[in-house]
Amino acid sequence: MAQEHDFKVGVLPCNGIGRLVSTIVRQAGYKIREMRPEQVVLLSSGRLAVKDPEHLDVLNRYPILVIDGCRPHCASFMADELGKRPAARLYVADVMAESKLNVAGDNRRGLTDKSMKLVDALAQKAVEEIDRIIADEMLSTL
Repeated sequence: MAQEHDFKVGVLPCNGIGRLVSTIVRQAGYKIREMRPEQVVLLSSGRLAVKDPEHLDVLNRYPILVIDGCRPHCASFMADELGKRPAARLYVADVMAESKLNVAGDNRRGLTDKSMKLVDALAQKAVEEIDRIIADEMLSTL
């Protein structure tokens, strides 16, 4: 009898507060979950910081995609501190440059069309990475 596999990816988005980029990453996380509801488990850095058993289980069970919002790369730092090597990392500044999007002047409390385009670009890039990660996982079971 063939073994069943649960092909999912944990997504650890920046959970910063008070910055536009954090709001963009958070919104992208929700969009990613909408785009791949059966393949994505969203993680919270807050719940990982307090070592929530459910989140630690996801972190240890599945490959993860880290999405960093700003230069401190807190989400990457969190994964590293917990001993998890991400299968992929995205950095908002890289996606902004690649997409030629500029959100300067936007406000975190009310995302404009410019900011939502970045949310969409980030979510699309993340979904591409998730699809690649899952394909790699599937191939490794053959």
